[in-house]
Amino acid sequence: MVGFDTELLKKLSTQHSALQQMWLSGYLYGLALHGQPAPGQSPTQENALFQPLPSAALPQAGAAQKQKLTILYGSQTGNSKKVANQVALSIREQGWEVSISDLNDYPNRQLKEEKIVLLVISTQGEGDPPVSAEEFYKWFMGTRAPKLEGLKFAVCGLGDRSYLQFCEIGKAFDARFEALGASRLVDRVDCDVDFEELVETWTQQVLAALPKPTGGQNGAAGQHSLSSVSAFADLAAVNGNGQPASLSKSEKSAFDRKRPFSATILEKTQLNGRGSQKETWHLELSLEDSGLQYEAGDSLGIYPQNSPDLVKEVLYSAMLNGNKTVTFNGQEHTLRHFLLREVELSVITRDLLEKYANWTQNAKLQAVLQDQAALKKFIWGRNVADLLREFPAAMSEATLLSFLRKMPPRLYSIASSLEAHPEEVHLTVAAVRYQYEGRLHHGAASTFLADRLISGDTVPVFVEHNAYFKLPEDDSTDIIMVGPGTGVAPFRAFVAARTERNATGKNWLFFGNPHFETDFLYQTEWLNHLKRGTLDRLDVAFSRDQADKVYVQHRLAERSKLIFERLENGAYFYVCGDKERMASDVQQAITKLVAKESGKGEEYAAEYLKGLKKQRRYLEDVY
Repeated sequence: MVGFDTELLKKLSTQHSALQQMWLSGYLYGLALHGQPAPGQSPTQENALFQPLPSAALPQAGAAQKQKLTILYGSQTGNSKKVANQVALSIREQGWEVSISDLNDYPNRQLKEEKIVLLVISTQGEGDPPVSAEEFYKWFMGTRAPKLEGLKFAVCGLGDRSYLQFCEIGKAFDARFEALGASRLVDRVDCDVDFEELVETWTQQVLAALPKPTGGQNGAAGQHSLSSVSAFADLAAVNGNGQPASLSKSEKSAFDRKRPFSATILEKTQLNGRGSQKETWHLELSLEDSGLQYEAGDSLGIYPQNSPDLVKEVLYSAMLNGNKTVTFNGQEHTLRHFLLREVELSVITRDLLEKYANWTQNAKLQAVLQDQAALKKFIWGRNVADLLREFPAAMSEATLLSFLRKMPPRLYSIASSLEAHPEEVHLTVAAVRYQYEGRLHHGAASTFLADRLISGDTVPVFVEHNAYFKLPEDDSTDIIMVGPGTGVAPFRAFVAARTERNATGKNWLFFGNPHFETDFLYQTEWLNHLKRGTLDRLDVAFSRDQADKVYVQHRLAERSKLIFERLENGAYFYVCGDKERMASDVQQAITKLVAKESGKGEEYAAEYLKGLKKQRRYLEDVY
């Protein structure tokens, strides 16, 4: 190739898989058709291969026109976006022209013009849409949504079975499409936290249901075309040098959710002082030789083990022998091994209760399942041992295991930056302990880390990227962070990352906890940042240090004028922590302060907040 960086080609060919090389070649060829320089080539270099082709050489509109479909997604952390892009690649390989859009950016009026729509949508907590999909969801469920006769659709829902309203938003969209007259291309799929296999099956069903493209190229051989440019861009972001950044990132590490890395615990420190009612741990783990990369705002997935005491309770309640060898999911181990490592025991899900109620034919359990309020009350606090103790039934080892959910990983906001701590990752973990029916219960992952691991031990981990909880690209942008309790974790990472790259934007933190003396997490670090100027302001709310309880939302109200000024000047606003109370209280506080400082009332303030969310300047990582 005349004028092409052959060394770069050699490097790319050794670093990437055959599939990735195929897409890379399509990407480069697409650049050629647009007359753009290839990676490593100067725009002024003359290269016959990379000159625009004459119009006669380009595909003619009538000769090979592709059929079109649209993929929409609504994502809170980026999983739905990732799935949408993966599905798009598979469909493009069959010769289709595919457009992909975030519901945050999709023009509502365009929906009635579509012929085929695939929707990938996550559910947040107990039946809420992702923030990016809130406005579209409200419009779609309302009276302004158009009739959609002639539209074919399919829905892929992402969720978590530990919530009662599992994949509720996917179900709602699916029903609404049908109510508006659209016809189902394939049945909806509801995916748990391990979604890859179900997504692949659903994708194959979609491909089988789609009409065969007419007049266009079909199969993988037709992929080295103009559409490869957009397909490649959807699969992997292109960095400033024109090289596919995420390909190189993924190739650096062989470790992911399915193949976790055994990270060694380097340091483990309790952050609360003596006498505190809270128990919060700071953990530092080594990522040396893992190749794992993360950014401030990402999460670390932890695969915990169940407490041996809880396993003993389950075995006793089920009247089973833990030393008996059994086969489960294609593996042969003792029953105790599977109960310790492979299945969820600390949480009861609706799915588990339905299976157990149907198998036992227990009238009380079946009645609970028919009453949403009763079901929510019943599930809270109970674990599998409680269920087996309260509703005993003789069963085999295989029957018990068939009821139980695969152990899902727990995600923790990362409390460090790679810039400040290369090949390390830090966590801030609150140990969950509570009483139920007079017996002490434990959070699976938090007490696994707190009670059963010490420095030098290893734990299986992976990085979960959060595409929508990130620092501003412009380092001169101000940020405001609200992180009470362990919600402060990602903001420790934010400030560390901005400090390392000498960001000029101002960093303002609101932190809260019960007591100044015992619960001021990372106090020394924050005070050092203040002294150095890498933290512009620090407002704290220690709720139990005075007669009247003071929370972070009260501090926001006290600083309303300056907060509004910074928002007006383009500041980003971040919230991390408890979703049920804190996050909603903070939203109310922001609405009130905008209404007050703008002088335009609460209706204007509500629209202002919606605008911040749509611009992705009001960002939440709540749980």
